[in-house]
Amino acid sequence: MLEKDCSKFRDFIQNNAEFLNNPVIKDFLYNKENYQLLKQSICHPTFQNKEMLDQAFRGFYFNIRFTAYVSSTLYFHAINLDKKISRMNYCFPVTLDQPIKEDSEVTLKEFAVYHEDFELKSDNILDYITDANIFKAVQSLTANQRNILYLVYIKGWTDSEVGVYLKKSQQAVSKSRNKAIKKIRSDLKLSSEDCIL
Repeated sequence: MLEKDCSKFRDFIQNNAEFLNNPVIKDFLYNKENYQLLKQSICHPTFQNKEMLDQAFRGFYFNIRFTAYVSSTLYFHAINLDKKISRMNYCFPVTLDQPIKEDSEVTLKEFAVYHEDFELKSDNILDYITDANIFKAVQSLTANQRNILYLVYIKGWTDSEVGVYLKKSQQAVSKSRNKAIKKIRSDLKLSSEDCIL
């Protein structure tokens, strides 16, 4: 049993003020059980008391290091994920975010016109295009490709929905749509050669 006042412990506290003010040691001793283990090992310096204090501190320090490791890992993974997403967004922008020409900063969405009190009711995608170069590029597509682009980008259907409507497989619709977009990009001289992941 511990006596209330242990002169060895008081001396230890006075002689080791700097050590006891270390943030890690302060945090360790903030726990009452750890504080009592320190006091017991100083007032009654047996092998068992010192071993119990040592084990408690090793467990405490392991938790600190493990928490720091996990925090650091999460932080760097978050940074790398953010870089990867930014790079993918740069290399593969949404169709409307893409520049109309390689040396242009003007994007396709800047040609999208919205009128609150006017709704264009046409099933021809060409009627929705205001830029002459894009109009010409889309006009050079097959009727099937133009129809697929209309259903996907004007009506907002998925490739699967378009496939059901046109009685084609989702893969065939997706292939036609991608081929059409590729041809439009080619006609507008868009390039993605410097976008290598």
